[in-house]
Amino acid sequence: MTPKQKLCLDFIRDYWSSNGFAPSFDEMRSGLALKSKASIAGLVANLEERGYVERIPNLARSIRLVDEASPPPEGPRPSTTPALPEPKVLKVPIPDPTPDPEPEENPWS
Repeated sequence: MTPKQKLCLDFIRDYWSSNGFAPSFDEMRSGLALKSKASIAGLVANLEERGYVERIPNLARSIRLVDEASPPPEGPRPSTTPALPEPKVLKVPIPDPTPDPEPEENPWS
């Protein structure tokens, strides 16, 4: 974990304990003295990838701390998107090839 990620995680933890809900990206930006919310989005994405937090995409204040009693899993987290069903394979009968018809003789020759 990088020092900035540690600061971000500590900020989220402190905010949760003080307020009972997650901070917004703008509150994290000002609390960590960063210039853009994109920086916060990157930090939160890395924390989520490493298993320290979970969040619902495109939902404000949806960051949740993962249980600290269990250490985060090693390596990338499995995808939370549902598995797609197996594609159906259609069997289409192919007609037997027929030979080209004999060319007709030219009656004018």
